[in-house]
Amino acid sequence: MNDVDHFSIENKALDILDRFNIDEPVVDVIKIAEESGIKVKEVRMPEKYSDVAGFYNETEKVIYIEKDDNSARKLFTIAHELGHIFLGHKNYDLLFRIPKENAGYSKEEVEANSFAAHLLMPDFMVKDYLKKYNLNKEDYVEMSKIFGVPIVTAKVTLEHLRR
Repeated sequence: MNDVDHFSIENKALDILDRFNIDEPVVDVIKIAEESGIKVKEVRMPEKYSDVAGFYNETEKVIYIEKDDNSARKLFTIAHELGHIFLGHKNYDLLFRIPKENAGYSKEEVEANSFAAHLLMPDFMVKDYLKKYNLNKEDYVEMSKIFGVPIVTAKVTLEHLRR
């Protein structure tokens, strides 16, 4: 999606990290949510929503995440839903949800994914930890462990890391 302003989204994520005094991994997305008045609840998604990793219910101010997902997936899902909230997406009648498979994402889904990646693996932290552990851009599996994110998130983030 060419019309997604990744630079502005990155700045929004950096503002959130600064507001919550977060400067090292693993980013505490539950703290960010709770201190923003949003609860996080783990549930088992109903059978007809088995492809959903999470969603935000604005009326209840609750992010629901799939209980059986691994911790990296839960972390990214919460960050993704926070992206919808902090970026001001307003389609709450459709309940934002993050499908487990990448299937034709809308602009808002791409923006929320970008926000989540920038929140969980901001360039300044990534550069610090690459240097700290003498790693390079090909060490995305190790970086995914350090940052607590899915391997694909680490890989894409490192591929797009600015010098």
